[in-house]
Amino acid sequence: MKQNVISREYKVMLQRIRFMGSITTLLQQAGAFWVDFKHSIEDVVYDTDGNLDQIEKERSIRFYDSSDQRLRNNNYVFRERVNLRTREREVTLKYRHPDRYISQDRDMSAAKRKKGKTKFEEDIKLPFLKLYSFSTKQPISERKKLNTLADPGKLYPDLSTRLPGYQADEPLQIVNNFTARELVITGAMLKIGKRPKVRASCALVVWYDAADSAEAPIVVEFSFKYENEQEDYAGAVAQRAYEVLRRLGDALPDWVDTAGPTKTAYVYTKA
Repeated sequence: MKQNVISREYKVMLQRIRFMGSITTLLQQAGAFWVDFKHSIEDVVYDTDGNLDQIEKERSIRFYDSSDQRLRNNNYVFRERVNLRTREREVTLKYRHPDRYISQDRDMSAAKRKKGKTKFEEDIKLPFLKLYSFSTKQPISERKKLNTLADPGKLYPDLSTRLPGYQADEPLQIVNNFTARELVITGAMLKIGKRPKVRASCALVVWYDAADSAEAPIVVEFSFKYENEQEDYAGAVAQRAYEVLRRLGDALPDWVDTAGPTKTAYVYTKA
């Protein structure tokens, strides 16, 4: 079944050392990055608005997989998020692939469909590498155990039929025994379309090792995305978004870490 790409998100890894320090320092550096970034694209976009100065989310992140990484090796990711303010807990099962038609060729629905929120998105990173991401998130209780493949298998029924070698009793573990504390900083926008108006929301995602110092980020990612439920993306808008990504790679070498791992790659390759 054809899925509409409801959002296009462009992601760039930043130099984590630039964001060392207290929350006050972090927000100051986020603001400094935003100033340099918007100056670098002022001839590309119609306008910029706001600043990266609002901590919108604070949560813990864990990935679960088998000991031989059966999920990861078959393009799945199973992730848990806990809101550190409300303690609300949710899980996401995501399937990612560079081929759109392979990615969409599955049923990602939650067992209780009304509780799940499903998205089909396009993720783009430097220089212009694309992955199509088909995912569903859903809330779970504080008491829900994630011990075996049967747990995501029950939450997402299609997984048991689509995952090669699926065995319900195969143990799950926290990938590399790692928990991230995540801050999501928002408040900034790009205007990349005029008629109709298209605005891209921006975010700075900062990860800390929950077991270590809260003032030493391990991964910092900047992203911007724009959305259309009908997948009605004008070529001129896409061209501006492409140029913004290119400027990030070319014009901000003091900020951008072109060799830095993505968040998921960091978790899976962490020694």
